[in-house]
Amino acid sequence: MTQEIELIKEAEVVSEDVDEGVHLLEKCRFYWDSLQDFRDRRKRSRKYYRGDQWSDQVRDPSETSTTYITEEDYIKDQGRVPLKQNIIRQIVKNLIGQYRANPTKTQVIARAKEDGTVSEMLSNALQAAKKVNVCDELDARLWEEFAISGAPIQKVSYRYWHTRNLEDLYLENVNPNRIFFNSDLSDVRLHDLRLIGEVIDTTLDDIIVNFARYSSPERIKAIYSGRLTQVSVTEQGLESSKLDDLSFYIPIEKDKCRLFEIWEQRAEKRVLVHDPMDGSYEVVTYSLDEIAQMNTQRLITGRAQGFPDQDIPLLEAREHWEKIWYVRFVTPTGHVLYEGESPYAHESHPYALTLYPLVDGEVFSLVEDIIDQQRYINRLIIMMDFIISASAKGVLLVPEDSIPDDMDIEDFADEWARFNGVIKYKPKPGIDAPQQVAVNSINIGIQEMLAFQLKFIQEVSGVHEAIMGEDPKSGTPASLYAQSAQNSSLNNLDYMEAFRSFKQTRDMKALKVITQFYNEKRYLAIAGNIYREEAAVYDPERAKDLDYDVVVTEGMNTPVYRTLIEDTLKSLLEAQAIDIELYLEHSTLPFADKLLQAIRQRKEELAQGVAGNASIPPELMQQAQGGDPRAMQMLQQAVGG
Repeated sequence: MTQEIELIKEAEVVSEDVDEGVHLLEKCRFYWDSLQDFRDRRKRSRKYYRGDQWSDQVRDPSETSTTYITEEDYIKDQGRVPLKQNIIRQIVKNLIGQYRANPTKTQVIARAKEDGTVSEMLSNALQAAKKVNVCDELDARLWEEFAISGAPIQKVSYRYWHTRNLEDLYLENVNPNRIFFNSDLSDVRLHDLRLIGEVIDTTLDDIIVNFARYSSPERIKAIYSGRLTQVSVTEQGLESSKLDDLSFYIPIEKDKCRLFEIWEQRAEKRVLVHDPMDGSYEVVTYSLDEIAQMNTQRLITGRAQGFPDQDIPLLEAREHWEKIWYVRFVTPTGHVLYEGESPYAHESHPYALTLYPLVDGEVFSLVEDIIDQQRYINRLIIMMDFIISASAKGVLLVPEDSIPDDMDIEDFADEWARFNGVIKYKPKPGIDAPQQVAVNSINIGIQEMLAFQLKFIQEVSGVHEAIMGEDPKSGTPASLYAQSAQNSSLNNLDYMEAFRSFKQTRDMKALKVITQFYNEKRYLAIAGNIYREEAAVYDPERAKDLDYDVVVTEGMNTPVYRTLIEDTLKSLLEAQAIDIELYLEHSTLPFADKLLQAIRQRKEELAQGVAGNASIPPELMQQAQGGDPRAMQMLQQAVGG
């Protein structure tokens, strides 16, 4: 459990109003129940994605009652084998591969041109925090969830990392089975989200560690006194039943404690103050009477300095209603362990989510679109297997009178099937010779129908042969094949852009958390050197009050981008438009950092009257000795040749 509540600096509140907590839980349970259809469809899509494609329920034809069995049992009862060919997983894996092959990078763009270095520093801070969270793997698995359910959900918080002995940004993927929200959403931007929460199952020790500041450990233990003390272990590990059978109030693992994290939007009265002295507008916690006392003090101070009343700047204040996000951590019994306003600078909940496509409020996924084609492919495969197994395959027809007297039918069959076997017999008039029967059992259009369905599932999913890397037909021009791959990628562009929009929302929240909680300078562990040195250290003073936007752009980590950059830099270097240091600052070569450092160190030594090439990286020396022309050119420029 990763409650960020331990980092809240505002006043803590512990509520004893159990009835209010119970009422809130019932409202959340209503939203939870309203999402049951979504969870059922997600469960079915996940099963098909995994390969469990015969678990749908059908009426048992052998029973007169209304009993249901799985399709797998029904097929087995007919003496068939429930075969399947999992095409869905291959399609999703291809799309995940496309996502990984085209990495994106989040950049912070300052609205003021003079703040370019500060925005670069914030970009590095965000990239460093995401690197610590292994965000590439989290996002890949989240894209997988997006393909299965259409609802990627991630939680953005700030916590203490025990493995690193410091506090930092913390990202975690949230399973859609554990989430609930007001299900009357219709805005794709989710501006009409009013309530969102999560069902948490954790240990009693975790709850005590996180909430002992707000409620005594004795009180927490008393609330959860009904749990089992021994460890509850399910019969099967690494399986989904704990989430598939999740109930709202009772955890399946009896040694775990159920807790609800609930964020709700509410309207509260606030005071907006304008200070003519510095031109600022702020929402403050002061009352109008307190502000009136401040103005009285300003008048006294101004008059003492000889200013007339009309020249003394007074605070201008007015009350207005504002929407705020309020959080509660509630036990199943209605006890509130903590409640308060959102502690974050973004003044919202910590969840980032996308509901796709939200047409008329409905959410459905890529996998759900192609389940019917997958089912038909499986039916055709079973039909082919059944026809083949029921057809004649080399059946030997032997007239009884043609079997020699010194052989029985088993000896005859063994000799017939033996390599270079010989059977001696006397043909009799009117008796046919033995013959073997083999039938082309599936030449009835099944193969054509299977090929059609395989083609059709590619049309529905948008993943065609070209984008899957299959060999083109003989005589296909390279330009036409490249255009086919490009057109195929357009079919899934909507999925990619929707996920990019989700990442932009997530990264904006993550950046606001960073700027709020990074209170001291810290070195940013960013690989590469395509940034200025002053952007390698996070300075909270420089980031204060910066007006910025966050954009997600295509990264430069792909081989195509790296090749283009290196070719361009090489041309500029050969044309002497840039020097070797500027080249190495932007190069992606593996030895660029060491060589740049060696060149700068050598310049310092030369300035002090010390010469030599001891600072040249050994990797560069080895590549130059191996005949690498680029390394030889860099070595020559490094030594001043």
